[in-house]
Amino acid sequence: MSYRLEYFLFLLHSRRPVKRALCGLSAFALLCAASQAHAGWTIASADAPATVIRATNVYQLGAGEALRDDDLVESAPRSVVQLQDDAGNLLALGAQTRVLLQAGPRVSLLDGWLKIAHTCATPPCKAPVVDTERGSVELGGNAAVVVAALPGTNQDESTIAVFSESGTQTLAGSARKNAITPGSFAYVTASVPPQIAQRPSSAFLTDMPVVFRDALQRLPITPAAHDSPVKPLRAVTYDDVSAWLASDLPARKRFPARFRSRLTDQAFRRAVDQNLKALPEWRVLLYPPPPRPDARQRALQALRVNTSAPPANSLYAHP
Repeated sequence: MSYRLEYFLFLLHSRRPVKRALCGLSAFALLCAASQAHAGWTIASADAPATVIRATNVYQLGAGEALRDDDLVESAPRSVVQLQDDAGNLLALGAQTRVLLQAGPRVSLLDGWLKIAHTCATPPCKAPVVDTERGSVELGGNAAVVVAALPGTNQDESTIAVFSESGTQTLAGSARKNAITPGSFAYVTASVPPQIAQRPSSAFLTDMPVVFRDALQRLPITPAAHDSPVKPLRAVTYDDVSAWLASDLPARKRFPARFRSRLTDQAFRRAVDQNLKALPEWRVLLYPPPPRPDARQRALQALRVNTSAPPANSLYAHP
């Protein structure tokens, strides 16, 4: 293996045509990868800085800041935040709304209100998907939709409301898929199948953020200028993520691996331990099982057991 590596490096440095070809192939591969990757979200406008949990740290970010996949974003009270990407997708968050941004583009809505519009700017475009605790909303072409995750009658079970402003959306639950045509309204609870109506309810329209009544428009963005990288405010606490950890969102299964390093903080660890009934997937991190002996250890253990047993033939017994 080392010989092959040395030979490859020799060719790379001694033969310019080979070097040029390799560089060209590398550039082409990078170009292809970049063309297939989703250009991340950027905060286009915000009435107040948004709280962003990136990895295991908490940040405050405002207009012009670039966001990353797996960022947890929370809008401030009485603040509307608009995000947009280079593919033509627009995402508005109502006040005190919490979302998880994922590649795809995919957005997980924990609670609050969002409005998302898909206008393909640079084909091919992949339509966004909004995950909720009651299923996912798959946007149609050139579509706009309002999705709300509202407290249900049971405090632990949210109610999802979906209004298709334009285009046809697909509401995909555990059992079946439902089409939500332009102007239609869907209402989903934990115990009742999706209810589809021809128009949104008056209560929904009353509670919907006023700015959602207008079509989302792409905004000019001035990138935020920094002399140095943005520094986190602090490390994440259990209270920051407790609702995410106990949610029914598909992304929940990734949170133990993401936040396990915070178990070194005694307050975080104690809070998880106190809520293990709701967080069973964390038990193995708090109380890992003893390591299983490897094959050699098992063989030695078996040998010790066999040699300690009395011989089957009495002729070999010690006097």
